[in-house]
Amino acid sequence: MTTTITAPADLARILETYNDVTERLKHSHELLTREVARLREELHEKNRELARRERLAALGEMAAGVAHEIRNPLGGIGLYASLLEGDLRDRPREQSVARQILSAVRGTEAIVEDILAFARGAEPNRQTCRLAGVVDAALTQCAVRAVEGKVNVEVDLRLTGMELFCDPAQVERALVNLINNAIDAAGRSGRVWVRAGENKRDPHRAAIVVEDNGPGISPEHLQRVFDPFFTTKDNGTGLGLAIVHRIAEQNGGSISATHRPDGGARFILLLPRAKACNQS
Repeated sequence: MTTTITAPADLARILETYNDVTERLKHSHELLTREVARLREELHEKNRELARRERLAALGEMAAGVAHEIRNPLGGIGLYASLLEGDLRDRPREQSVARQILSAVRGTEAIVEDILAFARGAEPNRQTCRLAGVVDAALTQCAVRAVEGKVNVEVDLRLTGMELFCDPAQVERALVNLINNAIDAAGRSGRVWVRAGENKRDPHRAAIVVEDNGPGISPEHLQRVFDPFFTTKDNGTGLGLAIVHRIAEQNGGSISATHRPDGGARFILLLPRAKACNQS
């Protein structure tokens, strides 16, 4: 009978191999655990977004119906107020009241238009466009509000070189809503920045960042800022950011809100780059 005695060197190699395999299994298990956690979080986020879309679709249908019902009598009120204003030219005090009625009607019409814009969700006319022209057009629309509030709006020159694949009219509206929202949040003599951001996770989509140095967004409101009819303003409809969210999705992008490190709010609009779409 022959007895095999393992040499100390062989035993050391066996132990080393065992430890190496054990370590690799442990590392693989940790990677797998992290990946499962990530996939669960991603699934939870997708389910939450799906539920949100279903709620928004139902809400959009209801809002569209209400808006149409309001629009019909509103047109009549506006017509009669306009006629009344003309008939009261020789009575300035009464004419002033008619003008106030007409002004209120126009304000309500603007709200109805916002409701319809949110509810309709028009199909975008996506095309290659230079972001410079879209940003300039948006800033022109926001200029009066910025001047009245003495708000300094700074624009990143890097935006001028970007080309996107999107509906330029819809993106212009989204930027108008974001910039006006930032101007309001910044307050008198505040500051607003419109700049190019970094998007390392998805280089095929460009990042447009709109920031302000206002009070920022409270944690309890951060998850609700894109919900329709949610607002913290005294005179807001709560549809501006909801419309931005819908426009971003329709154009193959996304919008997110966070805090600015130096104080204030930061909104990040991601949109497809033209070159990425042309290459695909």
